[in-house]
Amino acid sequence: MTFRHHTPSRAINGYRQMEEYFCDVRSFFEVLNVRFSIPEYGVGLQPIGGQALFSNANSYLLSDDSSYPFYLWLPTWLGRFYLDPTTVPPGTAVDDCPMGQARLLAFVWPWLGFNDAYLDDAEPECWFGVCEPSPADLHEKAVVTAEKIFLYFRLERTRERETNGWTTGGFRGAEIGCDLQGRWFLRRVPLSELTTYHGIEKNVIAPLGELFHRLQHPGGGVPQLTTVQLPQTRPRQAAAIRSDGQIDGGGR
Repeated sequence: MTFRHHTPSRAINGYRQMEEYFCDVRSFFEVLNVRFSIPEYGVGLQPIGGQALFSNANSYLLSDDSSYPFYLWLPTWLGRFYLDPTTVPPGTAVDDCPMGQARLLAFVWPWLGFNDAYLDDAEPECWFGVCEPSPADLHEKAVVTAEKIFLYFRLERTRERETNGWTTGGFRGAEIGCDLQGRWFLRRVPLSELTTYHGIEKNVIAPLGELFHRLQHPGGGVPQLTTVQLPQTRPRQAAAIRSDGQIDGGGR
């Protein structure tokens, strides 16, 4: 089979719509960069990975060797991780900060809501929260640990309870295919709630910043967590991805 008659013309409109979506993703993360850099909620946060986003598809191979049930050329998951820059040792790049120093990583992952082997199709949404991961080697670089989280996070295997509007659980190492221990806090919000600066502030920036501060300073009189209603969707699993664009089994 060669090109089907209808696909070239449809591809043009589809490309233009995806281009608009990716422009919005870029604007969204630019807003987060500015707001997270200001310690309004008790802590300033700096992104890991420079200008790069973690993605479940960012290469154009004709095939790969993964066990994933389908191959994606367009990412449905994009993500970014953040840490407190005051924990980075002098003379050390943010990405190279040892996890024993950083201790906490925040994350923000927009998802288009489809094409995931482990999730029912859903309204496009944003997953965000804070992890307190503990790799076997506490000298492990923050960017390496972030990649493990993006690759191996498994909601349905490790979720434990809901508390203050957050889904919480632990990594439990080998059960999810890597050496991570520790805990995580996750909240999900529809992208339709993030179309204004106020919506982003209320639904992502404020609750994430307050949670990060609270975990940094337990019992330190930090602000109460902001309660935001969770999307009415069933719990779902994080996709198995690789930040270099290769897909390596599993899915969100």
